[in-house]
Amino acid sequence: MWAGTALAPSRSAVDADTEVWFALPSDSGRVVWEALNAATVGPGLAELRGVPAWVHGVHFGDVVTTVESAEGRLVGVAVHRRGAQATFRLWLGEDPRLAASWRGIAERYAERGCLVDVVSEQLIALSCPVGSAPLIRGMLIEEESTTALVFEDGG
Repeated sequence: MWAGTALAPSRSAVDADTEVWFALPSDSGRVVWEALNAATVGPGLAELRGVPAWVHGVHFGDVVTTVESAEGRLVGVAVHRRGAQATFRLWLGEDPRLAASWRGIAERYAERGCLVDVVSEQLIALSCPVGSAPLIRGMLIEEESTTALVFEDGG
């Protein structure tokens, strides 16, 4: 989140008490997973406190139904209740100048109320209130048309 002059961890992310794991589709047949920070909100329920970079269909703030795996990990199986957040993923690609500007890009969207998860210098996941999504989408479309940035809606 934006703390006035710099990026800072969001309070809700800091208060997470568990991780929820999601299986990602894979053409190889090998199961690939993404873990998201979460807060336990009831038996078999967790509120997501991380911005999904890879998994589709869930967003920061969603409450998901979980089951415990044989290894003791919580696995997300369904959305129990939608939060009020939208997700965008930004790929900065192989352009070294664009990748070097990742911090400025992250700060620009954080200043507009987005939660930012910088996965790498090439991949940034954004979460913003659903009401702000059209503005953020418009900014991303403009940025995509003038730079090598590529974005997708995280629906």
